[in-house]
Amino acid sequence: MVDREDLEALDAILWRRTGQLAAAALGCHQATISRRLARCRQVFGVAMWRQQGEWECDGSPLLALERHLHQLGRFLGHAPLRIEAFAVGSGPLLLPLPEGWVGGTFDHVGVDRPLQLLRERVIDAWLCDAVDDLPQADLAELAVLPLWRAPVLPVAGAGHPLAAERSLTRADLLRFPSLDLPASGYLRSRALLREQGFGTLATGLRRYEPEGWEGRVAGQLNLAYSTPLHQRSTPALVLLEAEPLFSNGGALLCRLDQADQPAITCLEAVLRLRLRSLEAELLGCELL
Repeated sequence: MVDREDLEALDAILWRRTGQLAAAALGCHQATISRRLARCRQVFGVAMWRQQGEWECDGSPLLALERHLHQLGRFLGHAPLRIEAFAVGSGPLLLPLPEGWVGGTFDHVGVDRPLQLLRERVIDAWLCDAVDDLPQADLAELAVLPLWRAPVLPVAGAGHPLAAERSLTRADLLRFPSLDLPASGYLRSRALLREQGFGTLATGLRRYEPEGWEGRVAGQLNLAYSTPLHQRSTPALVLLEAEPLFSNGGALLCRLDQADQPAITCLEAVLRLRLRSLEAELLGCELL
C-alpha cells in the first residue's frame, strides 16, 4: 500500500499532464510531486512515458486495487472527488463546482482520454457531451446517466456571408470550407460529417484551444459545428439557420460500482437543475 498523497501525485501527473500543474492542483512543490511519484513507481513497478502530450502508465493489478481502495475513500469523504468535463460549454453546468468535488483540465478533445481516466479510477465522474461517440465495448463497467440530446448545427463567424441567410440548404453550406474533427475521439460524428461532405480542413487538435477551433472560423469563411449549449461559450460564432447535421447526447458517467453513491446522485441533481435554468436558451435541445 501507499499513502494517499503518493497515489494522488501519480494520478495528478496523469490527469494534469505536467509536474508543475500537478503540484499546483495538490498545493505542494514540484519536487514533492517527483518524490511521491518515484515512491509510487517503485512500489507498483510501473513505467511511465509520454504519448501525444499525455502521460501513460503501464498496467498493474496492484495499482488497480490500490486505486479502487482510494476511490472508496474519496466517496467516504477522506479526499475531494474528481470530475472531468467537456471543453466548450461545460462551465455553466459545473461552476461553481458542487461541494466535495475538484475539477480537471476541461480541455480534452474527443472521448478517448476522459474515458480512460474514468475506467482506471483516476477520476470519479465525467460530464460528456458526445455520448454517441463512446465505444460501446468500453462501457460495460460504466454507468451512463443521460442528461440531454442536442442538435449539431453549422456555425460561422458573425460576418460570414451565410450568417444573415435563412433556410440554408446543404448545398449552400458546402460552398465553404469546414473544419474536420480529430481522427480519433469522435469516430461517429466525424464519419457523419464526412458522409455529408464536411470536414475539408484538418485541425490537428489534441487539446482544445480557442485559436485552434473558433479562431479558425471567426472572421474567416470557414464553417464549424456546435450545439446550442456549446454556442453560449463561443459568442464570436453564430448558429446558421439550417437543418441539424445530426444530434448527440450529453451524460454524466461514473463507474458502475459507484453509481449509487450519494455524491453521484447529488451531482446529477445539480446538473439537472442547472440545465433547467438554461432551458430557455437551449433551443432545440431535449432535457432528459
